[in-house]
Amino acid sequence: MSSMNSNGKPNIVFIVSDQHRGDFMGCAGNRVVLTPNLDRLAEGGVQFTQAYCNSPLCVPSRMSMLTGRYPHQTGVFGNSDHLASDIPTFVHGLALGGYETVLCGRMHFVGPDQRHGYKHRLVGDITPTYLGGPSTKYGALKGTSGQGLRSIETAGPGSSPVQQYDEQVTQSFERFAASRDGSGTGQPLFITVGLYGPHHPFISPQVNYEQAVRAMADGDAPITLDSLPRHPWHENWFSRLKAEQITPEQLTEARANYIGLVYRLDELVGRIVKAAEALPGDTWIVYVSDHGEMAGDKGMFWKRSFYNGALRIPMIWHPLRHGGPGGIVRGAKVDTPVSLIDLAPTFLQATQSPLPSFLAGNDLSPLLYGRGIEGTVWEHMPPVYSELLTPQDSAIRMVRQGDNKLIYYHNYLPVQLFDLRTDPHETTNLAESDEYLGLVQKLKGLALQDWDPDALIASSLRRHEDQAFIAKWGKQVGPDWHEVWNPEDPGGNDPVFETQREIAGAKEGQQ
Repeated sequence: MSSMNSNGKPNIVFIVSDQHRGDFMGCAGNRVVLTPNLDRLAEGGVQFTQAYCNSPLCVPSRMSMLTGRYPHQTGVFGNSDHLASDIPTFVHGLALGGYETVLCGRMHFVGPDQRHGYKHRLVGDITPTYLGGPSTKYGALKGTSGQGLRSIETAGPGSSPVQQYDEQVTQSFERFAASRDGSGTGQPLFITVGLYGPHHPFISPQVNYEQAVRAMADGDAPITLDSLPRHPWHENWFSRLKAEQITPEQLTEARANYIGLVYRLDELVGRIVKAAEALPGDTWIVYVSDHGEMAGDKGMFWKRSFYNGALRIPMIWHPLRHGGPGGIVRGAKVDTPVSLIDLAPTFLQATQSPLPSFLAGNDLSPLLYGRGIEGTVWEHMPPVYSELLTPQDSAIRMVRQGDNKLIYYHNYLPVQLFDLRTDPHETTNLAESDEYLGLVQKLKGLALQDWDPDALIASSLRRHEDQAFIAKWGKQVGPDWHEVWNPEDPGGNDPVFETQREIAGAKEGQQ
């Protein structure tokens, strides 16, 4: 078996989970959430220990990841926003660079463009693909995938559509990888394996739940509660979602099931990696998640928070067979803060594929190849940003530079400043001390640079009126396609959704 494809480029298996926080892995030092498969990837590759999402919400985070641009540059701030088809993604660039591009499972595209550079798709999405469109039926678990008390009240061991979906996505990749026997043209493969776990509902398989309960009883990673008075924005958050009604027993139960879902995710990653070994040629495994999960810390769950539980994500690059000189190094940990928008320039530069004219991210390939900065030299690294728009409420932006992290809440005071080296659990707001006034002004200036929160809120409010109209059309009329996963097809025939072309062909055949 040759080590590279005919054009000298590696296959890339890009595993993207949903809502996996960056410190819930054994390789991140967690002694409760043990993840042997992810740990092996980290041990044999490069682990970025301070990786961030660019928005703590699915669609804006994923669209930033794909485009290498921040949400205010893509115009995608909420889960009802769709990425314009004339904004290039790194998938377009990889295709121009000679890659076969395949999407297997979830990416949370919204709107008529369900590809954005992917040529093929295996398994549809689990959430609606257009406003007002159909979604996976959850039955008795209806409403548990959203943010709210119901997802906490129903937490417990069992089965859910999330588990079924991820199993089918994994099986689809296993079949796809086994079918590629190397007899083709040697075109390199870029395939995204999109999993929905460990996203809530907080229902994990019984065996994983029991494992989590034992680990929590024996472990030394207690829930971190916030000793500070709540920030006014978080007071609003707790009230709006009724999160103050969560009892200590419910909090512990939901957290145990989240950990159980991470265990299950790790098992699926192990199967995906094993299946990828059948691919001909050199293969890279890249693992990330779109954002984190508070998992009970500070009494909070879900995302839409700018504490590290929701913002930090895993990022691991692993060469399956090769490494060393000229390739991805093995066993390296990079503590420099990075974010998901750095993936676009890194994928394209590392594969010598064409780059779009504008990318806001940074090429990480020197760090992957061991030619990057030795140690942690903060002053030479650009800041990391994350942002979220809640148009009825506020616009929020986080900036991290070195060990310092500032959160700016538009229309809410005060700002929050944390020194993550001395205060990793974010318990002391240094912005309240006159000693840090200069640093606050500096970081606040960075947060507001080229970022107009009032204009962004006004634009989003106008867009919401249009989206409500389109959602009404989608619900009552809709297009002739949906590309939503069909749990009633347990056989896993690929693809398990109807495309517009297939429906049109069927109609033509009936005429």
